[in-house]
Amino acid sequence: MLKNPTAPLFIKLSTMMVLMLLSFTTIADEGMWLISQVEESMAAMQRLGLKLTADDIYSINSSSSKDAVVQLDDGGCSAELISPLGLVLTNHHCAVGDIQYHSTVANNLLHDGFWASCQEEELPLPGKTALTLKRVEDVTNRILGMVNFNDANYFERTSEIAREIVRQVEKAERGVHAQVVPMYNHNQFFLFVYNRYTDIRLVGAPPSSIGNFGGDIDNWTWPRHTGDFALYRIYTSPNGKPADYSKRNVPFKSKNYFKISLQGVAPNDFTMVIGYPGTTYRYSSSYQAANERDVVAPWVNEVWGGFIGSVKRGMQTDSLAKVKLTDKHDMLVNFWQKDTYQAKSLSNFDVVPKFQEREKKMVRWLEENGRDTDFFSSISEYYNFIDENSYEPISQCLNSLTYWPVEVGSIIYEAYDFIIELAAKKPSKRRVRREAKHLKNELPGIFENYNEQVDKEMYAKALESLMKYLPDSVNHPILSDIRINEEYGLYIPFLVDYFYEQSNFSSQEKMCQFIENPIIDSLFADPLFVLHLAYEDQILDIYDSLEVYSEKLRWAKRDYTRALLDMDTTQTRYPDANSTMRLSYGKVRGYSPADGVNFLPITYFKGKVEKGVRPEEVFRISPKEQELWELGSVGRYADRNGGLPICFLTDNDITNGNSGSAVLNAQGHLVGIAFDGNYEAMACDFMFEPDMQRTIATDIRYVLFVIDKLAQATHLLDELTIVEGL
Repeated sequence: MLKNPTAPLFIKLSTMMVLMLLSFTTIADEGMWLISQVEESMAAMQRLGLKLTADDIYSINSSSSKDAVVQLDDGGCSAELISPLGLVLTNHHCAVGDIQYHSTVANNLLHDGFWASCQEEELPLPGKTALTLKRVEDVTNRILGMVNFNDANYFERTSEIAREIVRQVEKAERGVHAQVVPMYNHNQFFLFVYNRYTDIRLVGAPPSSIGNFGGDIDNWTWPRHTGDFALYRIYTSPNGKPADYSKRNVPFKSKNYFKISLQGVAPNDFTMVIGYPGTTYRYSSSYQAANERDVVAPWVNEVWGGFIGSVKRGMQTDSLAKVKLTDKHDMLVNFWQKDTYQAKSLSNFDVVPKFQEREKKMVRWLEENGRDTDFFSSISEYYNFIDENSYEPISQCLNSLTYWPVEVGSIIYEAYDFIIELAAKKPSKRRVRREAKHLKNELPGIFENYNEQVDKEMYAKALESLMKYLPDSVNHPILSDIRINEEYGLYIPFLVDYFYEQSNFSSQEKMCQFIENPIIDSLFADPLFVLHLAYEDQILDIYDSLEVYSEKLRWAKRDYTRALLDMDTTQTRYPDANSTMRLSYGKVRGYSPADGVNFLPITYFKGKVEKGVRPEEVFRISPKEQELWELGSVGRYADRNGGLPICFLTDNDITNGNSGSAVLNAQGHLVGIAFDGNYEAMACDFMFEPDMQRTIATDIRYVLFVIDKLAQATHLLDELTIVEGL
């Protein structure tokens, strides 16, 4: 049984553990390494061909690669600086929402593309953010020196100390944005200090025939022929400090930016990806992997598959709907495919049995070393409990109905401040008028991408699924009445039509009428509002029921991960991805997904033309691009054989959040932009599969070709530092 160590003793043990973890040889190609750990990967990277030093990649004292890497939207996508004037390169699919924001039927930037001819034409984006990293600091000893490892309030105390560290840093370094992020399931803690910019403008984006070529048909597949890129620019105040949008602001003067290589890539060339991967689960239990495979994926396949059908039908109704629903469609398809492909991949690569075998070894090791194994029962109890009560599908349904992708739930949330003032025991007319005015001003934005018919169809699909899993103990007038009839699936769509017809929240016009003539009693006759309150009650009930199990699981995950770290010190360990800057390394490499099938690692424009004969709209090639191809007007962007490369494969280790990441060559020059993975290895969040897992990148030469030959935006090329040779 594990004894409670004293704090000073644990500091020594923690330090020894970190040193051991950082002292052994890495497994080639695997890992999303903390950028500050780069020194530990240098030998392996240099064996693969890297020509840089560790300080070239990460340094807090001089300019380095880390200074050119950008995180968008506080964790949405990755990006990179490519000019001294704050020009930022990322993926088209990362920019779809921003492009959609500025699109209309008459000026459809999604379809036609957009290129600002000068900085004055660059489009502001309210709410857009960009982070650049200043430094990373391991604060594990500082935090754990103040907390006993088995303190009953361990998580609260570590969070409290982390907040104090952030407060001190942000006070001492005015204007910075700091975070203390737990690693290895709260076994270690790292401080990240950023500059956070809030004036970001859209500079350019290719038409969908380039940026989204192949659409959801090609998504997660190879070969690909997608020019998945877009351009932003960061602006600052005239003194160079982060500032909100102002016409007085000036382009950000980049501390560092990536040079761009025209040399291209060839099979077995070294590649390095630096970005902000979102979430991985490589320290998770077999129970979590089984839950994703057996519970989450089937629900997503059924219900989100229905959502996608509704959105696709809505996009076909008129040109405005096609513009306004594009972002929702792309997000739904992307994650629906990811979850369903992941389930297949978890089975194909025997991830659950492999994790179970790992756990058997762990139990033997713990017992041999006189350590506690009780945390295993906490993990199994949690997943057994949520399985017995169908909490996973119920929670998914409730989140869909109250938050996203059904819009009416989030519309009700937007009205909460107004409703609270209206429902007060002694309403203040002044506060009610203030909230009414604010809400009315916000209505155009709230309903900007709302489509009532699509929303009704998605609501009906989610409600039908909820009825399937909701326990009989739930006693709500509307929900109980629906479930009385065993054929509720047949008439739920008609009920939902009625609910929307009777609701104050189902259209901008009706909501405006309610704001102008607010009758509080009408809310309790509003079926969508009454159901929304019922859904919130269910969410709280689930939270309360799970509270004890969730708390035990949190401890179990910490101890499970610590055991994994302690039992195998033969290799360097990297923490699970968590939207912090990471580096992965590998090489340009094809793969064989099936017997007799071997994929080459580079695609060319010739292949895009071959796909262009397909009837689906996502394979249409623009006349201008077709003309350039026929004329052979590729220029200096051709490879040594005269072909125009579009995409390439590497065996770098990436995941969600890496979209837009810089793909660099051995000299640290930009050769591509990561934008996708391959569906055959979608268990990658749980386990790296070196023979099958691949990163799909847009070749930087195709990006330059589009900017130069199609957009004729040579003023942008003039900002770049383009390297012809090595």
